[in-house]
Amino acid sequence: MKMLTALLVAVALLVPAVAQKTTFQGTHPRPKLTIVAPASKPMLLHTGKPLTLDQKRQLAATVVKNYALKAPAGTIIKVTDIAQSPKTVMTPGQLSLNGVNTMADNLKTIDTTYDGYLYFVAGESSSMTFIVPLKKNTVTILDMKVFLVNDNAQMTASNLWYMNDTKVTSGETFNGSSGDNEFAYSFVSDKAGDNYFEVTFFSPNSDWFFKSCEITSTAF
Repeated sequence: MKMLTALLVAVALLVPAVAQKTTFQGTHPRPKLTIVAPASKPMLLHTGKPLTLDQKRQLAATVVKNYALKAPAGTIIKVTDIAQSPKTVMTPGQLSLNGVNTMADNLKTIDTTYDGYLYFVAGESSSMTFIVPLKKNTVTILDMKVFLVNDNAQMTASNLWYMNDTKVTSGETFNGSSGDNEFAYSFVSDKAGDNYFEVTFFSPNSDWFFKSCEITSTAF
């Protein structure tokens, strides 16, 4: 593992650094989007092992259940089979797809050859953001795969919205390990149309590589 880490870092150093802020969708300036709050508290799942379909299904069911507690009396909540739901797969070579866009702050290096890697350094200022269009009464899962360089590495998922023109953020952090890590982040929307949910990922204490993110939206 140490050899693999050293190799990845060595390869990364050969790739020219990019600008301090990168907008992958190629739109400048960034369009003004309506970022809204989640309908209930998002949840993050990390087990230290690859996630199973059943674990992701349970995560979605829990997020929907939490939303149902705030929904009007008589609301019927049913999570359909996630395996049959449409999926959007984001990779270093495909960072804008099906209405989902990505942004990066202080990205150290980028290599999109054969869906290569994006290299971020430790700290909140070096981060990757997903901007996801919303559909009413859906539960969304972002299944992230990353490579963490340091031992005892942490990853944070932080979501953003605006309330009375005031920026509001909340987040969750998990303890990972050096090497490949998979985790899922799930939220529910009760809005649709020209509204978006924004979530930012960063490591407070480790350099890291983005490998892929599978986004699943399931109606209920």
